[in-house]
Amino acid sequence: MQTLEPKIALGLYSDSAAVYINACLLKTDGLDILEEPISLTRPYTTELREEILSLSYPDDLTDNDRFNQINEKITKEHFLVAQELLKQVERSIPHVDVVGYSGYTVHHRASDKSDVYFGNSDLLAAQLNIPVIDRFAQTDMKAGGTGGPLLSTFIEAITRNQPKPLVVVSLGGITRLTYIGVLGQQYGFDVGVGCLLLDRWLQRHAGIEMDFDGVWAEKGKVDQRLLAYLLKTPYLAQQPPKTLDRNDFNQLLEHVEGCSPADGAATLMEFVVQSIVQTQKFLPDKPAKWLLNGGGTLNPSIVLRLKRALSAPVETMKEADMLHYNLDAAGYAFLAVRSLMQLPITFPETTGVAQPTTGGLYHSVNQA
Repeated sequence: MQTLEPKIALGLYSDSAAVYINACLLKTDGLDILEEPISLTRPYTTELREEILSLSYPDDLTDNDRFNQINEKITKEHFLVAQELLKQVERSIPHVDVVGYSGYTVHHRASDKSDVYFGNSDLLAAQLNIPVIDRFAQTDMKAGGTGGPLLSTFIEAITRNQPKPLVVVSLGGITRLTYIGVLGQQYGFDVGVGCLLLDRWLQRHAGIEMDFDGVWAEKGKVDQRLLAYLLKTPYLAQQPPKTLDRNDFNQLLEHVEGCSPADGAATLMEFVVQSIVQTQKFLPDKPAKWLLNGGGTLNPSIVLRLKRALSAPVETMKEADMLHYNLDAAGYAFLAVRSLMQLPITFPETTGVAQPTTGGLYHSVNQA
């Protein structure tokens, strides 16, 4: 029987909205979280965020010089965040075994098995002097999966004391859902666009990065006819497993033009909420509870609307006294250790692979 030796892993994660880089140190044997994680969050610079979000596929990604320049910038930003966290804990955690790295995904298309992301893992391993494991989505797609969502094993590990069935919703640029059944069954998919369209709408029409505290949406009125049209987007009715690219819903913004900035914000926020509400038809059983995490939970209007609209109790992870660290970065640290242990990461019910599958690509410190 394999002995699962605990490891110290560093997770690095960038969300699809390119707002923050998150780093988290985690001690785990790939099954349990053995100590309270330690995390750090730093924002992307405005200039780099604008450059990332302006990229279009495939046009901007076939310019090798531009691609390499952005790749170098993003890798450097991840290295600096990792270095800062490691310096903070160097006396208490002098050795880290592995880095789990998400990079920044700029294009993801499950239908043609393509996934393009920024982040030079060989360089990162050499700079940190720690092996790096990345390409979790790509190895899942190679095995026949959709490439995500990837964190169901981690979510199962951190929610064992929560009532089941449990649904965990990550409110980022894209909204992702993980269902944990009463026997620990794992099921998940990308719900739809999260806060990315709302952010882009307000950047275009109000000159602000995002709807801080839901102020703009609260000032506006939902256009019910427009909302009904948006909710007919074919992806929302598609059976899981399924994943999204960050740009898949961009064309929907054209239909919002003509709204005032506030009414557009209110309608797009309600679109996020109702997209989540509609997922209940895909769940194996009625949830006993919903947990929310991600940057969207900082918007109290979204949280309040979900609490009113869903048919079971809803809490943010902060309200449940769970969010003492960055969930996604900790999740990638957890995945790296599961990859080292050859434990499964994705399943037929999460990504559509034929059987439970491990994943990730290992980069030693000597590869750069």
